[in-house]
Amino acid sequence: MDWSAATPPVASLFWHPAAIGYLSQLLLALVLAAYMLRRAIHESRQGRFHAPTWAFAILMLSLVPTFATTMVRLLAAGGWLSYAMPWSRLDAWSTLAMPWARPFGSIAPIALVLLAYLFPKPLPRSRREMMAVMAVLFGLLMAEIAIAVRADLAILEQVAWWRPQWMAVWMHVVMIWAAVVFWRQLVAAQASALPPEGRPSPLAKIALLWRPGLTREGQVARAFLILTILPILHTAALFFPDESLGAHFPFDILICWLGLLQLVGLTLVLIGYLPERTTFLFKLTVIGFAVLLGAVNGTAWVVAPAFQNQFRAPDLPASGEALLFAPRGGNLGYVAQSTAFLPERVRGPVLGAGGGRVDLPFAFPFYGRVYHRLYVSDLGTIGFERMPQPVDAAFGAGNQPAIYPMLADRPSAGTQITTFANSERLVITRRDRCNAREVAICYQLQTILHADGRIDMQYLDVPPAPPYAVLSPLNAPWIIGITPGPDTSAGPSMLHDFYRSFLAYLDRLYAPFVLFILLTALAALVGLPLVFRSFLLAPLERLLSGIRRYRDGESDTQVAVAYRDEIGFLIESFNALAREQSALTRRLEDRVADRVAEIADMTIQTTKLEERARLSADLHDAVAQTLASAALHASALPSRLHNLAEPDREAAEQVARLNRHALSEMRQLLSELRDEGAQWLLSHRLGQLIGSFTRLHALNIDAEINEGAELPAEVSAMFYRVAQESLNNVLKHSGVGEAELVFDALEDRAILSVTDHGRGFDLAKGNRRERLGLSIMRERAEAIGATLEIETAPEQGCRVTMIWMR
Repeated sequence: MDWSAATPPVASLFWHPAAIGYLSQLLLALVLAAYMLRRAIHESRQGRFHAPTWAFAILMLSLVPTFATTMVRLLAAGGWLSYAMPWSRLDAWSTLAMPWARPFGSIAPIALVLLAYLFPKPLPRSRREMMAVMAVLFGLLMAEIAIAVRADLAILEQVAWWRPQWMAVWMHVVMIWAAVVFWRQLVAAQASALPPEGRPSPLAKIALLWRPGLTREGQVARAFLILTILPILHTAALFFPDESLGAHFPFDILICWLGLLQLVGLTLVLIGYLPERTTFLFKLTVIGFAVLLGAVNGTAWVVAPAFQNQFRAPDLPASGEALLFAPRGGNLGYVAQSTAFLPERVRGPVLGAGGGRVDLPFAFPFYGRVYHRLYVSDLGTIGFERMPQPVDAAFGAGNQPAIYPMLADRPSAGTQITTFANSERLVITRRDRCNAREVAICYQLQTILHADGRIDMQYLDVPPAPPYAVLSPLNAPWIIGITPGPDTSAGPSMLHDFYRSFLAYLDRLYAPFVLFILLTALAALVGLPLVFRSFLLAPLERLLSGIRRYRDGESDTQVAVAYRDEIGFLIESFNALAREQSALTRRLEDRVADRVAEIADMTIQTTKLEERARLSADLHDAVAQTLASAALHASALPSRLHNLAEPDREAAEQVARLNRHALSEMRQLLSELRDEGAQWLLSHRLGQLIGSFTRLHALNIDAEINEGAELPAEVSAMFYRVAQESLNNVLKHSGVGEAELVFDALEDRAILSVTDHGRGFDLAKGNRRERLGLSIMRERAEAIGATLEIETAPEQGCRVTMIWMR
């Protein structure tokens, strides 16, 4: 065994999973503290001092030194035994910084209580209460600072002194009080949701924890109320005393995980419920950063068990081996060597549960001094000044002269320590009581002190692979050897630290892991914003820009799709919606235009009807009355002129017939103007027209009329007028008494043809009256979108054809 390792080295820091966990928390706390401090300063410079922002910034800032000092304590393996370890330099900053984790950690619950009073809004009617509570908490913070100073002085004096465990109560009470204040904030925010009459019952207030439909302030208060459960568990873990027997359980691991969960929870609450305090990019970056650190921290713990189980303590004595510490001459210390395995028979009285004092029957020389009694602990270790404690080994060479045959914790069933002494030697035997589950931590060994100063350590039964654990140095053999205590003038200590070898073994794995974490964190803080901006924010900004343009009236807006992912699908959906909306708008515009055209047509039609009604009234009041009087007088002429010659009487009767015919046409015209003739088909009216010409003018008309569908009223009127004008022209200009009329009508077309075989005329040389009549017929045809064709020549007759298509 190489005893050179027994010389206490300079301060050493060893990386392991617990330290990695606090490093992860420290990095996340640094990011959050920097951001919140920047936000608080920015708001204050703009004249918008926001107390909750400063409280949250102080909360995050207090966590930075808390995690830093706790991480240093874990790196130095300080903990429940002491703030120092055998290899620690007591005046090093890393050693003296450990006790300050609690004062810095005390700031966090104070800031949380202040935040509870101020956020989301100042708690009504609680200003004096808040000031009183903060004054008490400030006093407790001063007490924690005094305790840290006292702990540093104890370290420098090489005295084991711990913070009183009852001091942990106040932090636990403060976290519970923060939860109470957040609950009051929830009740105040949801006052409108409680029963309006009478005082709300406690059940109604408690129901707010799961009641849906909370206000925004109520949601924030409820989130923080639920989140305080983690700090309460955190502070509850501090109740376990550092020097208690149960403290070898790795409570620092639990605290580490709780701290990480608290930071992640605070981040989610801050980002999820306070969007006005942060940006979308910061939300994604912090969430991604926290998840990354959590994954890395989890990986460190997952890898740890398998790596720890492979550790085998170098030079650890095995079963059946023995060590001899023989004094050198001249008080120069001891020399260590292997010796023959010669255990003594187990005999002698059994010491009590806490060990006991043993009076020696001989004077035992040890490092230049002679002792007549010694103290044996329940772990089998030996002290020459007082009962040895495990913490004695934490300060360099130890606090007293001592012998450590094997410093390891006892199993749950206990340990039996027996002593036997005679004039030559003292035999101390440790025999552990072990069950099947504790075989790996069960030891049997003897320590033999000879009267000449020799020390034999006989290892009866030692597990081949005792399980070493982080933060639990006594879980497996920690130290073997002897030490003169603080005074090393008689010779150096000869201690072999197996726990330090275990930490160095872990450090070889986790020291490069730290560099990986730091590089990964830096890459995440730089790379995540770039990735999120490229793959998420840029497409969203394009989509938002398109939505703004669409909102401003650009209905044909289209957004380019960069990636075929969920956002790309959202952009495609927006583009389809914009296209459909644009097409719908165009269809609506077309329909509106059509409707406007119909309304214009109806307006024109109404105007025409009004004009026709006015003209009908004027004709009725003027021309129709005149024609009626003329027809009355003309009808009386034949009876009065009966003495005239036959031709004169015929002429008089012709005048009477013409007057009656004119009156009949005038009445028919008035009927048309009033739309009273719209009830008759065009074929019926053409039949009446042909009958009138035959009866009054003896014009023989060969008619072929086929009306397969009813035509629009305006079209029917124009066809009737053209037919009437054409027959009048036959009667007046053709010089013959026969004509042909053909009319054929379908739903979407109609044709009218009037033919005579009279004298005809030259279209280019027609007289003024003929040209006027033809012009009127052409205008009638154009009014309904029809075409009018006239075929005629001198002595060749005339044919008038009008064709209409819908």
